[in-house]
Amino acid sequence: MLLHVKIKADDKNKASKTYHCANCGTYITNSEATTKIDGSEDHSFVNPAGIQCNFHTFIACDNIRISDEIFLQHSWFPGYGWRFVVCAACSLHLGWKYDAMPGQARPNSFFGVLTKSVEEQEQGN
Repeated sequence: MLLHVKIKADDKNKASKTYHCANCGTYITNSEATTKIDGSEDHSFVNPAGIQCNFHTFIACDNIRISDEIFLQHSWFPGYGWRFVVCAACSLHLGWKYDAMPGQARPNSFFGVLTKSVEEQEQGN
């Protein structure tokens, strides 16, 4: 029996990846959890302190601690409040969890994970 699998040209560049804390190596998430927010999985903003923040958006993360306090000011995503997220193992600042205000946005929540705070690894390696 002959099996035919059709592969899109860009599938070669979409190898599954895992993301680990850049400080201690703890597993944080994987490429299957990426989610598009405002049409993209990759974002770059400057915070009020003038620091450039480059990050990916994910629907889920593991091995993290999320701060209790939610901030509504300075949100890069209208309709969402944000909270700090750190690595559960070493407390490195990983990014933010965004929570939708009631009736304001979808998805209900997502994570913005700083590219400098994680190391990517191809799955299976």
